[in-house]
Amino acid sequence: MLILRDAEVLALRERPEASRAAHIAAVEAAFAEMARGTGRMAERLSLVTDTDPQAPRPRSFKLYAAVLQQLGVIGSLTYPAGYGRPLDLRIQVCSGETGRLLALVEGESITHWSTGAVTAAATRRLAREDARVMGLIGTGTYALEQAVFIAQVRALREIRCFSRDAVRRQGFVDRLAAMLPGVSVRAVDEAAAAVEGVDILTTVTTAQQPVFDGRLIQPGTHVNAIGMHYPKVREIDTETVRRARVFVDDMAVSLAEKGELLIPLAEGAIGPSHLLGDLGALVTGDLAGRLTREDITLFASSGLPVEMLAVATLLVRLAQRA
Repeated sequence: MLILRDAEVLALRERPEASRAAHIAAVEAAFAEMARGTGRMAERLSLVTDTDPQAPRPRSFKLYAAVLQQLGVIGSLTYPAGYGRPLDLRIQVCSGETGRLLALVEGESITHWSTGAVTAAATRRLAREDARVMGLIGTGTYALEQAVFIAQVRALREIRCFSRDAVRRQGFVDRLAAMLPGVSVRAVDEAAAAVEGVDILTTVTTAQQPVFDGRLIQPGTHVNAIGMHYPKVREIDTETVRRARVFVDDMAVSLAEKGELLIPLAEGAIGPSHLLGDLGALVTGDLAGRLTREDITLFASSGLPVEMLAVATLLVRLAQRA
């Protein structure tokens, strides 16, 4: 059995076959399988371990399982949530033909690229083709690759970055600018400056309340909401959701977990039909995304086992050929 830890994952990414473009292709294929019925997931199990199970972000142990028949794999993913970083995450990759365990992939780093790849896949289908200016709210663990992956699918010329900690924000900007030398990357002092006048807005925070005013979003903007998946918290406000054409990674998961959608639904601000569909149908072309240049589009992501299983399989197969 093969074991890949963070160090091996990082080394494999240096190979052209594991580029960011290859990661995007891998998750797009996985979501296409979901749309066609050859990809399936078990309902996410979240065993609350917190002494206060009613807390907005309770500690828990999470278990996922998925099958990608065309890719030829089945697998599971487990990690304790709410205990801080890095995540102690493990992905089991098994043969879809024999059921035998092929590999164990450990560590959080694989999720940075899988999450970025999903956002890029959605942005490719929902942002305007001429989108050039991106706003980024959040400068934490996952935010860096969100920006770099989006730059794979749109020719960005400017990225405006906001978070509450000015020192951390500037350090983040310096790192991102080094990774995207052809893009003007700058820190801004308030969230509004990352929202007004941008073509793409991505939020990737652990905020429990909305991080910007949805009235500031200009027509034509595409929004990615990539933060947490707890029913009682949200980083996107009701006004943003109400104004947007809304798409999700998976409808059932979003309606069970995604506070950005559950709270407006509970308020009566939107109905279930306001959620237009999921990423798999966008990838296969069975669902129309942006209809006009003036549309505001929103992609709400909860994080799915199929995306991580697809990326893990990509790396495992590269390692097996080494």
